[in-house]
This record gives sequence, structure tokens and C-alpha cells, in this order.
Amino acid sequence: MYRLQRSHIAGFLLASSVAFGLTPAAQAQGEPMHDRMAMHGGAPMMMLRGLNLSDAQRDQVFNIFHQQAPAFHEQMKQVRSARQALMQLAAADSFDDARARQAADAEAKALSGLALLRAQTVHRVREILTPEQRSRLDEMAQRHSRGSR
Repeated sequence: MYRLQRSHIAGFLLASSVAFGLTPAAQAQGEPMHDRMAMHGGAPMMMLRGLNLSDAQRDQVFNIFHQQAPAFHEQMKQVRSARQALMQLAAADSFDDARARQAADAEAKALSGLALLRAQTVHRVREILTPEQRSRLDEMAQRHSRGSR
């Protein structure tokens, strides 16, 4: 169960980082995923490979993700709970608009909290990057966003 939670959090962090343009950094180097994941603590570290982080920066990034993981886990529990409540209401024999709106609002609030956690995490990671690395990350994000249109 714990392994499933860890992989879910790692996957979530990776997926959420796509929106912030961090994933192209992972694709910029052609190194096999499993080697890097084993050496540096999983998928969250892979997204910054193209920036040539120093060992100290890698350690800081790892610590940021490690510190944020419990908050992400709790927020995801809230998202899942709210989503499940809404789906149960949708599948019920009779539909209660007021309860469904409450459940939808709860899910929106949980998703908003998750978006805030992602933004905080990205900001904390960007703080440890050099100006050149931030520039490179911004360039990769622009290329990625142009390619996904």
C-alpha cells in the first residue's frame, strides 16, 4: 500500500509539473528513466535533468519534494473523497442538486489546494536554480507549450 501511495505521489508530481514546463527538461537528455529514477529518488527528480543540477541542488530538490509529499498525499485524499462523493450522488436514484453542488464545491476546493501546492513546489525549486538554469527552464517550457498547441 505504501509503495502504491509513493508511486501515486511521484506520478502526480510528474504529471502536475508538465503544466509548469518542467517535463521537457526530463526529455532533453536521453538517459534511461529507470537508471536516473533509481539513483535520485524517482520521477520528480527526472524532470530537471536537462538543467545539469549540481549535487547540492539535487539534494535540495529531493528535500523539497520529500517535504511536500505529505501535503500532496493529504490533498489527494481530499480530492478523491470529494470526487467519490460527487460520483455517488450522480449515480443515485434521485439527484439532489444542493448536495451535488456541495460535493462539487468540495472537489473544486481540494483541486485548488492541490494547484497551490504545485505552484509552491515549483516556486521553491525555481529558487534554488541559477539564473541560467531558470532561463533554460523557461525556454524549454516555451518550446513545450508551442509544441502542444
